[in-house]
Formats: sequence, C-alpha cells, structure tokens
Amino acid sequence: MNQKRMYRRAMYAWKVTGGVLVLGFLILVGSVSAALAVGGTNQPAGYAQNTLNASPQRVQLTAWEIVQMNDWLLWPFVILTTAGIMLIVYRGLVEHRDRMRSQPILQTKIRSNGIRNLVQMLRTGTPSRASRLLYQLILTFDKTNRAEPLGDDINQYLSAEKENFEAFNRLNGFLSEAAGALGLLGTVWGIFVTFWSGKMDGPTILQGMSIALVTTITGLIISLVLNMGGTYIYTLFNRQLCQLSNKAEELRQALLYLEKKANGSLPPEREEPKEKPVMAPAYPVEKETRAKKPLEIAFAEI
Repeated sequence: MNQKRMYRRAMYAWKVTGGVLVLGFLILVGSVSAALAVGGTNQPAGYAQNTLNASPQRVQLTAWEIVQMNDWLLWPFVILTTAGIMLIVYRGLVEHRDRMRSQPILQTKIRSNGIRNLVQMLRTGTPSRASRLLYQLILTFDKTNRAEPLGDDINQYLSAEKENFEAFNRLNGFLSEAAGALGLLGTVWGIFVTFWSGKMDGPTILQGMSIALVTTITGLIISLVLNMGGTYIYTLFNRQLCQLSNKAEELRQALLYLEKKANGSLPPEREEPKEKPVMAPAYPVEKETRAKKPLEIAFAEI
C-alpha cells in the first residue's frame, strides 16, 4: 500500500513537472511577445519626420498574434513540443518509479551472513533494476560457486541499461534538433516571403521578417526546453546507475568472502597474546610485611 501511495504521489509530481515545463514555455513566449509588443518611443539620431504632426505609433500585439506569425510552421512546433514534453514526463515517471522500488534494496547493508535474507527480499519485493541485477548475481554464484567473474556480469548489465536509455536520449535529441531545424526553415521561409513577390513595400518586408524572427525564436525556445528536460532525466538515471553499481560490488565482495571461506583460503585469524599470570614471590617481602595489619601479624605468629 505504501508503494502504491508513493507511486501515485510520484505520478502527480511528474504531472506537475510537465505542467511547469509547459507554463515556462508559455511564459517565455509571453515575454517575447511583450518585448515585441512594446514599441520604442525614442527615435534614432538624424531621424527626419515627413510631417510636423506625425508621431511614432506603438504596435500592440497579443501573444496569440505573435504565435500566429509562425505561419504554417505553427502546428509542427506544437506537435514537437507536445511529443517532447510527453516523452520527458513519461521517462521521468519510469525513472522515479524504479528509484522508489529500488530504495529498500539500496539501503540494505549486505553482509556475508545475510545473503538468505537478501534473497527473500528480492523474491518478495517489486521488480526493479536493483532486484534483477542482484538476483542474477546470486543465481550465477549459486551455479558456478565463483564470485570473481561477477564483475563482468555487472558491467554487461549496466551497459545494457545504458543502451536502453540511449533510445530515449536519441529520440529526445532528434526532437530538439528538429525544433532548431524548423526555426532555421522558418527563417529561410520568411526571407522567401519577403522577396518572392518582387515588391519591397513596408508591409511585405515586415510580414516576411516577422515570420523569420518569430519562427527562429520559437525553435530555439523549444530546443532549449527539450534539452533541459533530457539533461535532467539523464542526471537522474546516471545517479541511480552509480548507486546500483556500488551495491552490486558490495554483494560481489560478500560472495567472494563466502567463496574463500568455502575453499579454506581465508587467512588464519590472529590470536591475541595471553597475559602471563603474575607469580607470587616465594618469600614474603618486607614491604608486604609492613603493609599488613597488626592483627594479621599477630595471628601469623601464633
């Protein structure tokens, strides 16, 4: 029941994390929109106005209007962002669930006389990376009665886990690079829209340049968000893998001790030197005679 409750809390936490990522993306877009919406009132030096009554106009743009400047690239950006955030949240839930399941095993101190209790814990516990690896090591040792080659099994298992994680890393990297490529494509498309009609009037230039700038900014923001999420998940995965490697090595050392004990190759235990008993003097010492009480001397003379 406690594990189910912790898993539900973990899922809720990762949902909140996904919401925070989406909210951060919207805040970045809103910040860019606010920066573009505020028009400068100060004119550059040497600027000559055509009429005396002319005054600079401030263009007010909403966030949705700026998003619509992505033109036909808007929905590819939306698909990439949604897919990337869902992938990061899903992988984060998987890593957090495995961490919660492996926590009791990783916190257990492995000793040579507690292997039976460890096997019982691995059998009755929920499956995780730690339980699978440690149980596999114990089965291998039970068949071969050798603990030295278990280091190769540990390295192979960790390499397989890294290869499995690389699938997520490659997919997340592809989505991030695709967002940057779409931003570059939007830049080229905006320049094309500017010059393809052959008209160099103000509205045409502004429309093309707005597409080029907004698509570039959107692609960079999406790429940064996906890279940050992927880096965080990789850090979490690498930390858990280091803890698992240390615990597996601890188990290997305990099995190695059992192997040496079974083969009789352990060094003999050092016996502590016994203290020699203090022998009483054969003749009474004068000091001891003086130290005796008078009654004792008297009884000795009778």
